[in-house]
Amino acid sequence: MPDHRRQSWQTASPYLDTALDLPPHERAAWLTAIRGEDPGLADLVEGWLATCEALEQDGFLDGAAAVEPARSALAGLQLGGYRLVEPIGHGGMGSVWLAERTDGRYEGRVAVKLLNASLVGRAGEERFAREGRIVARLAHPQIAHLIDAGASPIGQPYLVLEYVDGDPIDHYCDAQQLPVDGRVRLFLDVLTPVAHAHAKLVVHRDLKPSNVLVTADGQVKLLDFGIAHLLESQGEGVQPLTREGESVLTPAYAAPEQVNGGEVTTSTDVYALGVLLYLLLAGRHPLEPDLEQPATLLRAIVETDAPRLSERVVDDDPRLSGAPRAIAAARGTTPERLRQTLRGDLDTIVATALKKAPGERYPSVTAMADDLRRFLAHEPISARADSRAYRLRKLVRRNRVAAALAAAAVIALAGGVVGTASQAARATAERDFALRQLARAESVNDLNAFLLSDAAPHGKPFTAGELLAEAERLLERQSGGAADEVTIESLVSIGQQYVSQDEDDNARRVLGRAYDLSKSLPETSAATRAKAACAYAGALARGPDLTRAQTLIIEALAEMPTDRAFVLDRVFCELRAGGVAREAGESLADIAHTRTAERLVAASGLGSDLLKLTVAMDVAEAYRMAGRHVEASAAFSAAYDRMVVMGRDRTEKTGTLLNNWGLARYLLGHPQEAERLFRRAVDIGSADASGASVSPMLLTNLARPVLELGRVEEAIQVAERADAEASRVGDNVVHVQSMLLLATAYREHGNLARAAALLAEFERVQRERGVPAGHVAYAALSSEQALLAQARGDLDAATAAADRAVAIAEASDQGRDMLARSLVRRANLALARGQPEAAVADARRGLALELEKVEPGSVTSVMGRAYLSLGAALSAAGAAAEANTALLEARRHLEGSVGAAHADTGRARTLLAALPPL
Repeated sequence: MPDHRRQSWQTASPYLDTALDLPPHERAAWLTAIRGEDPGLADLVEGWLATCEALEQDGFLDGAAAVEPARSALAGLQLGGYRLVEPIGHGGMGSVWLAERTDGRYEGRVAVKLLNASLVGRAGEERFAREGRIVARLAHPQIAHLIDAGASPIGQPYLVLEYVDGDPIDHYCDAQQLPVDGRVRLFLDVLTPVAHAHAKLVVHRDLKPSNVLVTADGQVKLLDFGIAHLLESQGEGVQPLTREGESVLTPAYAAPEQVNGGEVTTSTDVYALGVLLYLLLAGRHPLEPDLEQPATLLRAIVETDAPRLSERVVDDDPRLSGAPRAIAAARGTTPERLRQTLRGDLDTIVATALKKAPGERYPSVTAMADDLRRFLAHEPISARADSRAYRLRKLVRRNRVAAALAAAAVIALAGGVVGTASQAARATAERDFALRQLARAESVNDLNAFLLSDAAPHGKPFTAGELLAEAERLLERQSGGAADEVTIESLVSIGQQYVSQDEDDNARRVLGRAYDLSKSLPETSAATRAKAACAYAGALARGPDLTRAQTLIIEALAEMPTDRAFVLDRVFCELRAGGVAREAGESLADIAHTRTAERLVAASGLGSDLLKLTVAMDVAEAYRMAGRHVEASAAFSAAYDRMVVMGRDRTEKTGTLLNNWGLARYLLGHPQEAERLFRRAVDIGSADASGASVSPMLLTNLARPVLELGRVEEAIQVAERADAEASRVGDNVVHVQSMLLLATAYREHGNLARAAALLAEFERVQRERGVPAGHVAYAALSSEQALLAQARGDLDAATAAADRAVAIAEASDQGRDMLARSLVRRANLALARGQPEAAVADARRGLALELEKVEPGSVTSVMGRAYLSLGAALSAAGAAAEANTALLEARRHLEGSVGAAHADTGRARTLLAALPPL
């Protein structure tokens, strides 16, 4: 704004506030009185008042119907480096325009939000500025981010925001004809950024379909945090954000407390999310048909309970929007089947979110998300009465065959008699147990206090490994080598810390000692013996003795007491059992053990928030290792939100979560997103700018998307660094993984001899570790051997290796990811051998496998390469029309996942150009 305009605005602003508060018919007399005292000031105020009134008449306050008159006045207006193109919406505080960047720094479209003219010169300007600060602090990929801010030539403030090209979520779901499960999964993507905002103490306050857009690739983006309400205490002299413009909301999605002038909290967003979910699932608003008249709507918000979700979808009242059959068809079903799907848990989840009293709703967005995930997994939800019959129905649904066998077992045992110990004996046992548990807890607390304070003299730097070694020395001196529960519990604690530091040799040494000492414990210490065995098995599984680890786990779980008093020890063992199964490639067993741990914690009510988080991460990792990456991604995302809420988003555990989440996104075919997650984990794990302290496993994983994105030399550098660090610290697991990754990178770089040597070493180490012949690792090895043989021109050897890769992947629990990739690679090989029909068959099968697990509407590199292989094979087979369709899909997926400049994307374009005209 020019200086003279800014000065005139500062002078006129207080008087303009008063004028705008007056009824229009009283303003002339008021101005006459001012003119008698200061004619210049009166002219100044009159000019600004005329500008505001003109803009109001152009439609700044009247919504969409008044946009057209303003188009001619503002279209083409230059605001800083941006030119307004056309209006794209109105909100309570301003109009939103599509704009173009014009200063030449970069090309692109943005959304520019202008403050309503009626709010210029009032507290609304301060609220608008505060909106910019709120949006700027919400750095989340699913929240439209702030780019710039400024003021127009007449002093009208504006914000420059990310432009999102997408459809409102309800329109997107109907256009894609998403079933109920698909809509719930997409809705979970809405909860993630809302939970992030709540963790930043920001409430949206206007969640509705038009503020939740879904892009063409199925990504959710949240818009308009412009009426967000900061929950943090306001500083002295700062007006609360709700003081002005409290009516800036959408009544149809407003919570009762917004209508009544009550306190706005995160529970307000939970209510709006309940309305949104109701609309997505039922196709109708919960308060229909009371939406037409404002007075009726406001009364319904406060007084009327929404009909049950499952009943609303079959209601044929002509006053309601949509017909039941059309609503069900948009969800790929019939009205009665839709009613059955919604009945029960979804009825309860939505009803809980829509409670009139904020305290009766879900306590957080995360809690609502947890119940929705439980619904998808056919598990008991938290929002309903936890009756035995209800839990039994859920158990049977998840395990139909096992339930039938269990029923037979119950019948067989029905005639048995169970004896009980005397009350006195039980009291004595419980007292002794409580004393032992107290001693164990105090011992571990003392050890942790030693590590945090006493071990390192003030000012003297210590590494984690040095502190743990010092703790070992202290423990040995205090215990004198005695075999008691306290000593063994402390050794297990130290050993687990070594595991977390990837110091596998030290972990096996310390946990092996704990296990050996535990053998001399009395029968009353069975839980401690079993826990030591489980901890030792977990460390052995990461080394060369996987078979012994499996044996120890079986023995430990059999010995572990089943009493509620030992439930946390059993949880510990179930998690280690899952890890051992994971190393053995037994993903179904891994899921079973980690889910058992999850159920034990939930049922006992004893677990801390940190333990629940740890279990949730293990469950997510089990899903990932089973190739169920969509479920894994959702679980990792929910766990990360918990991390943020707990204030642990810069911890080592968060780095581990981001690493595993990145792997899930990578294996789903999102290398760019995976690279971002890995780099965030690297940032957390870096002690300084050099990143010297980053774990070798994380570096290895970072190299994967870098390689897939075509940056081969960078990938080699990162992977070599990871391998060197793994060798230095004795991390054989990372050493093995980095060898296979480096073999791929060197092959793509053209160094075939180096690639062959690495593959031979990889195979030798796997054999020495005792990895079973059917492990998915050998599918990865065979697949890479096929590519290497093909690069050397030996197509017969390549075919034999490709067949071997497919066979192993088909037979492995963890082979789901490898199978699709192996089939596509074998298809490419068949095409190279002049066998287009065989290539088409493999490519179609690989594509079908990917379609089964891909997120609705997403674009992935795996899908892109599958379509590319299919298109090339169809073209060679003379099916030009089908080839054109496949190659167009290949280009779309590859451009969206690895970029337009990638070699695979270029090949798709070349093959498309070579097709004959259709």
